[in-house]
Amino acid sequence: MTEQSSRDPITLSPVEDVIQVRFSDTDAMGHISSGSYAAFAEVGRESFFKNIAGERSEVPWFVLARLAMDYPSEARYGQRFTLTTNAIRIGEKSLTLEQQVFADGKLACKLEVVMVAFDRTTRKSAAVPRHWRLG
Repeated sequence: MTEQSSRDPITLSPVEDVIQVRFSDTDAMGHISSGSYAAFAEVGRESFFKNIAGERSEVPWFVLARLAMDYPSEARYGQRFTLTTNAIRIGEKSLTLEQQVFADGKLACKLEVVMVAFDRTTRKSAAVPRHWRLG
């Protein structure tokens, strides 16, 4: 049994963040801009990985490989925004996250994000830890 497979499983649990939206996050129409949604999602991914890591240094580096966004409803400055981040698939070298931004409780943006584990020394993709499990 390898050292990695003998570790206790880590459950990749969903996280929720409250997003502080600024007026500068809007476009000319007064809607939250697509670039702002991408920035909000980055905040959620940071929380997600911090939740996994805790005090451990075993969390590999991940790089963004794909980001897809859908906008089912309008969102505007002044609403209350929350963001959920949840792992929906663990591959051999990648992790797929679903992120959802809610404005006053209504789904405003849904993101699907593929992150690839990355070895900073070799500058190549790496394996996702085998002891990670979906929550």
